Amino acid sequence: MSSSAPAATLKREIGVVGVIATILNIVIGSGLFVIPGVLGALGTWSVAVIVVCALVMGAVTLSLAEASSRVPAAGGMYGVVRVSLGVVPAAVAGGMIWLSGTLAAAGVLAAAIDQVTPFVSVVSGGVPRAAVLVSLCAAFGLVSHLGARSSARANLVSTLLKLTPLVLVVLLAPTVPAAATVPTPTPALGDAAPLLIIGIYLFAGVESATLMNGEVRDPHRTLPLGYFGALALYAGMAIAVQLAAMHLLGGQLAGARAPLVDGSAAIGSWLPPILALGGVVSMSGCALGLVVAMPRLLYALAQDGLLPSPLGALHPERRTPSLAIVVQTVLIASLAVVGQFGPLAVGASLASMVVYVLGGAAVLKLRRAGIGERGAVSWRITPVAAVVAIVASTAIIVTAQREALVGLAACCVVFGGYAWWRARATRVVQAA
Repeated sequence: MSSSAPAATLKREIGVVGVIATILNIVIGSGLFVIPGVLGALGTWSVAVIVVCALVMGAVTLSLAEASSRVPAAGGMYGVVRVSLGVVPAAVAGGMIWLSGTLAAAGVLAAAIDQVTPFVSVVSGGVPRAAVLVSLCAAFGLVSHLGARSSARANLVSTLLKLTPLVLVVLLAPTVPAAATVPTPTPALGDAAPLLIIGIYLFAGVESATLMNGEVRDPHRTLPLGYFGALALYAGMAIAVQLAAMHLLGGQLAGARAPLVDGSAAIGSWLPPILALGGVVSMSGCALGLVVAMPRLLYALAQDGLLPSPLGALHPERRTPSLAIVVQTVLIASLAVVGQFGPLAVGASLASMVVYVLGGAAVLKLRRAGIGERGAVSWRITPVAAVVAIVASTAIIVTAQREALVGLAACCVVFGGYAWWRARATRVVQAA
């Protein structure tokens, strides 16, 4: 696959701010609203966990940034791996991004509605609930169809809305007395390891945002700036939110299911409802970002012959993959309505780690082969960062439960086996 073939047919309309907004809108789901309570078991060490995870994701981001700068193709990391490692690894990467992104979009959308049901009981189930979910998905699909510029603006608005309540908590927390704390001893490695994994998941999702690479202006410059800008903003916000939660709840932070909502009551009775609404907006915004991004993967796969060719067709005026948008939107809406995919979502959360491993290997191969060097960024530290990304992601994968590992391996075999079969069938037809 040529690294410029798919991108030549798409409108490159997204700038640095659009890339940052797209990444933040996808990465910030419900994590920042609930994970402070999970990490609270570590006390003051929870901030150190976030810093370590940010450094690990910094290595991942550096690898993805250089790889995307060298191969700024539609389909993001799928395109990068396709050019560097071949069709079978690319299909595994693409399949993992699609699986995790589809399940995540449906899951956070259904969870957002669940947060509303205590206040609007009519949407708790049945036809009303399904109607709301389908309507939201249809609206998000329309945004995706309108084009990259409209999608970037929607992601920016959503990001600003979900950041507003978080910024309020961070700024107002120091204005009230600190809650009583409980001394926390230095955690044992065995106790901290599971929380490190949760911390990594807090940062996961950038691989889905790379699906928009084929619609980014001046990608050699814009993508690295956007990736690192998003990581810096997100890491800073994650640390600030954790510190605010520790200040507000102290020893009660550990295990709190809604730490920001609970802790904000000390600031004022007006703030908890805003935080609760912010969580709903945050989850809905994450679904929006994924509904916008995921059809670009179907488009890239169809362009390479791995999916039916109609999915690779573009709207004549908007130059967006209209049929791919419809198919992906209907699928996400259907899963959200059914809502019986929780066990799959747990296993699919490891899919991001597979993509990071392949992304690290891809950038090493691109550098060694000199692919996409003209105009692309190239940092001396990239090989080290790529190795860190590969080792850290692999370590997270092997700590998963056996059932999750079996499911992950099965998905890799299915996605890779299908690509091998399609490639073999194509060669046979061409030879005939």
